[in-house]
Amino acid sequence: MKLLPKSRKKVAKGLSVWVSNHYTPTLFGIRGKYESSYKSGQYVECGSPGTGFFVRNSSSRTYKAFCQGERAKLTPNYFDLVRGKEFSFDKEIARVEAVQSQGGLNKYKEIILESYVNVLPLAKEAEEAERIVAAIKELSHRRHHLSSYQTHVMSSFKSRVARLGHDVRDIQLNITNLCNEERMKGFEDVVISFSQLAACHRIWSVRESLSGLESSFAQVYFDLGIFDFIQAPLMTPLMRDAEGRRCFIYPDFIVRSYDAVDFEVFELKDLNFLFREVPYDMVSNMVIDSYYDRENTQEVTTHVHRRNYEQFGDGLLVNKDTKALNEMEEENKLRERVVGELYVPEMNMRYYVRDFKALKTFVKIINNYKSDL
Repeated sequence: MKLLPKSRKKVAKGLSVWVSNHYTPTLFGIRGKYESSYKSGQYVECGSPGTGFFVRNSSSRTYKAFCQGERAKLTPNYFDLVRGKEFSFDKEIARVEAVQSQGGLNKYKEIILESYVNVLPLAKEAEEAERIVAAIKELSHRRHHLSSYQTHVMSSFKSRVARLGHDVRDIQLNITNLCNEERMKGFEDVVISFSQLAACHRIWSVRESLSGLESSFAQVYFDLGIFDFIQAPLMTPLMRDAEGRRCFIYPDFIVRSYDAVDFEVFELKDLNFLFREVPYDMVSNMVIDSYYDRENTQEVTTHVHRRNYEQFGDGLLVNKDTKALNEMEEENKLRERVVGELYVPEMNMRYYVRDFKALKTFVKIINNYKSDL
């Protein structure tokens, strides 16, 4: 058990520093520091190394609050450290090995776990080196600059991290080894349409009621991310649901996970993506709004009845092919606000999206891509 937030550690001959005992999220094994930090947006880790998402540029205040809440979860906590609740590489490796020993795994899950458990020891070494680098940098806070020897030691640890980052490419799962170049080219259209869908300001996931009562909707956010260090030439679509699970869409399969070890895999060719337009009034009184309370550092959910159609937009004709509407005068046609519904029955996954056009385009493209599998 670790009782102190820092411990004195000898890192080189004649040089000892106070190194943090807290686990520190890093960009090791993601996609390269420059691309992860700037080109793809700031990377935010989600509970374990090698799993996270890239923050989108968005004007949505609720999305910004959500991202702030996810970052807040990464803040070191002394009480979690003492109780052993912080992430531990040794515990994570033991968890993976326990699942592997049970057998009967889906072929994709077996491949993912094998890759993940192979990368974790390298990630552990790189994370320890990153904490030592940070500790040496802190020495400069007590003086104007580091000595040449201290700088040399720090550079050696940075070089070790870079070398580990190069070595990990050979052992982490690369999607290009599972599908050919032609399929990846077709999947690119899926990623592009998903990126446009993710920009929608209102996406709700259905939380099914187990007691037979009316189901509720929770606002969720779509992003581009990474799962268990899996590498791909394209960004990976990430869908969240009302149960707190993350769904990562890959060219051949979808990973639905609670965390890096507890997940299930669905083959894409076996799934049906169904789209329809439904009146917004059908879902408005079941929407759950959630936001991040900065002061109390917790997520707050509130039930809100939404009836203000003016905020929803102009809307369009619903059931415009029905006999009743055809008999009406053009100027008297009934207009209702609608949302797009995405339903994947095999995963019991249902979403409602305010921008129904973006959702319709995504469903059309992913179904066209899936038909070629």
